[in-house]
Amino acid sequence: MHTTNSLARLLLTLALSLLACAASAGARHVDEVRYAYPYLDPYLATTTIAIMKGRDERENIENIRDLQVSLIEGRNDIPYLEGKGKLRYRLYDQKEEAPLVMVIPGLGSSAYAGSASYLAEMLYAEGFHVLVLPDPLNWNFALAVSSTGFPGDHFADAGDMYRAMQTALRQVTRELDVEVGRVGLLGFSEGALNAAFVDKLDSEQGKINFATTLLVNPPADPLFAIRKIDEMAQAGLSLSAKERTQVQAYAFGTGVRALRENFEDPHYFDDWDKRLRMTNTQIRYLIGAALFSEVGDTMYTIELAMHPHVLKAPFSKDLRTPRLEEARSIGVLGYLNRFLLPRLKQKDPQMDMETLDATTSLRAIGTALAKSKRVFLMHNRDDILLQPQDMDFFERTFGNRAIIYPRGGHLGNLWYPPNKADMVAHFKHYLVGDRTLEDLF
Repeated sequence: MHTTNSLARLLLTLALSLLACAASAGARHVDEVRYAYPYLDPYLATTTIAIMKGRDERENIENIRDLQVSLIEGRNDIPYLEGKGKLRYRLYDQKEEAPLVMVIPGLGSSAYAGSASYLAEMLYAEGFHVLVLPDPLNWNFALAVSSTGFPGDHFADAGDMYRAMQTALRQVTRELDVEVGRVGLLGFSEGALNAAFVDKLDSEQGKINFATTLLVNPPADPLFAIRKIDEMAQAGLSLSAKERTQVQAYAFGTGVRALRENFEDPHYFDDWDKRLRMTNTQIRYLIGAALFSEVGDTMYTIELAMHPHVLKAPFSKDLRTPRLEEARSIGVLGYLNRFLLPRLKQKDPQMDMETLDATTSLRAIGTALAKSKRVFLMHNRDDILLQPQDMDFFERTFGNRAIIYPRGGHLGNLWYPPNKADMVAHFKHYLVGDRTLEDLF
């Protein structure tokens, strides 16, 4: 089987090379001198995403709606999870006809995650409806959306996400009478990986017809990214429990202060390296913990809903904390090994981690991505979740549909004004059809 996989990867690489040769132009590289992003350390840059939050200002509360919809029969009636089995998503409604951007957030994040809220509010302020869904490794997706109950297989997750998007869109347009024009898709980090698979489905089935899909900082190799995240989170083991609590409390406090100050000020993160006052170990722990903190809740939920009998801590109606703490200690790689792979091996006994990674990474759909005219990429050359060869893959695959920034770490420049302007201009160009805008790609 591994020989077959190696041959398949070789053929895929050759196909991508041929497609790359046919590209009319290469990726656009933002000039390093002109790009004044302030931080050279990609880990320091990445910490900014850990505290990013939306303002959630509801001058007219009807403009932001937290909605729910049932997708899978019986999931709302599971013992200890009663009433939690509906898809939970958030709509930012313009109250008049407008294009809509669907957003899939990062690893394990809900529809209310800080970074997702930040981007949604940015797009909403520019005149778009915005519909935010949970990432497939979020507990709500696992319970309410995942047909198997064990998310993590990107092909299966994309099918479930695509059905959820259609249902949410029907609810928004038919029940709430929201007037929607063109529809675009935005995914970032792990959500960008899922968005790529969803777009492939839509290009084949045409049930939503995305006008454009923008992938921001997707991992090329999910297994490498997950191992890196777990490695950073494990940096916390060298810290005492008190130190770990202090690090997270400090980050939370910084985020709260950000809401009180003018977070939109491009100078907000000036001297961030001096203001953060954290050691390298603490910084890595903060990033790792922020990126996989929600996945523990997903494992806790799966144990209650699907009964894989992985978690062993005592549990009862009045004693839930030990089970939840056990789930939160396992990590993303542990989830794949202990929850997902045993489930997949029931269908394919030869399934292993490397095969799962090879068949559900972006390289697995590289040919479709290379042929696409509507899927675009924004990435950072110093992204801490990339390997050196990954950027070569992105440039060969996307060609002139990619824009590469020299700095920013992993999502660490979402707040940076030039990046925000590029995202807004992209969606205005492809959803509004404003031909006066410079074609960034």
